[in-house]
Amino acid sequence: MAQSNRGWVLAFVCIGGLAGMGNADNLVFFHHSVGSNWLYHSLNDALVAKSYIDEQHDITYGTVVAADSGRPDSLGSVPGDSTDMNHWILWFNDYLDHVKAFDSESGVNRIVMFKSCYPNSNIWDDGLEPGDPFSGDFTLTNFKAICRHPEGSGNTYTHDGHVYRPLEDVFAENPDTLFIPVTSPPRNYASTDNAAAQRARLFNDWLKGEWLSSYNAAHPDLHNVAVFDLFNELAYPNDHLFHPNRLRGDYGGATGDSHPNDVANAHLTAVFATNSDNFIDAAWTAFGGEIEGEGKIEGEGEGEHNGGCSSGTSGPSSSGAPFGNAAGDGLLLMSVSAVLLTNKRRTDCAEPK
Repeated sequence: MAQSNRGWVLAFVCIGGLAGMGNADNLVFFHHSVGSNWLYHSLNDALVAKSYIDEQHDITYGTVVAADSGRPDSLGSVPGDSTDMNHWILWFNDYLDHVKAFDSESGVNRIVMFKSCYPNSNIWDDGLEPGDPFSGDFTLTNFKAICRHPEGSGNTYTHDGHVYRPLEDVFAENPDTLFIPVTSPPRNYASTDNAAAQRARLFNDWLKGEWLSSYNAAHPDLHNVAVFDLFNELAYPNDHLFHPNRLRGDYGGATGDSHPNDVANAHLTAVFATNSDNFIDAAWTAFGGEIEGEGKIEGEGEGEHNGGCSSGTSGPSSSGAPFGNAAGDGLLLMSVSAVLLTNKRRTDCAEPK
């Protein structure tokens, strides 16, 4: 996330691991159709080409993950179907141990990347403080309450008789895992309005700015969170004359479909994984990981913009610091979701009628 305005695409990547695991570092990506299309197009090949990623795993539609010992199965029989913003507090409190071990025959998922699909960019209201992290209402206050408790670190929520910590406290208690939240994609021209689209940008800017800076200030030695601002990478800027904060026309904004096209997928892969200053390499290095010699994959280093530890080159706000935070410490949140890498383009996230 080296460039300004690159942050977390409400999408999250969690890198969880154990000391001394050696070359047993895997990545798990929570995603639905947009993530599947991105993975199949080019991201999967770019990730598995990394010297520090042995395996890439997907939690997506149809994925079954057991709840952790002593925790409720709060996401039902098929947790992979649930990747909206209000589901992350359940995932990371009730399933994290099994997420870190998911599908990892060679070790652990030391990188956890997570992303909510584009409907979550329809933030329809500011909401009321203190917010409800378990609510399915897409408001700014509800989304912020998922990440931090309004009364400060160490405070908890109670839901269905169980205690829940906000994401920042969960992340701080898992220093051997790199978490990458990926912000939700922007909507197409016709599927949102100016106010809702602007709130999406405001939340993403808050996540990679104020929230991430606060996390890094409280935990200056961790470097275990990096926000990838996918929204900003693909959206017109806030001051665009006709389609502010919408999916750019060259990425499919005029089609009536909010699934980014292959031009967008190629750009995201370059910024996130293959440019010389790409986001995930910078996040892994800040986290304390080592990068050995890697084979150059086709298209590496080719992209419209430079990469880095923060994403979103066209948006109005910028810290100018890696990982989207002014202190230069990285909290990479990114969701890499893919169940099957088939030849079929996924369109599961539906546009509103």
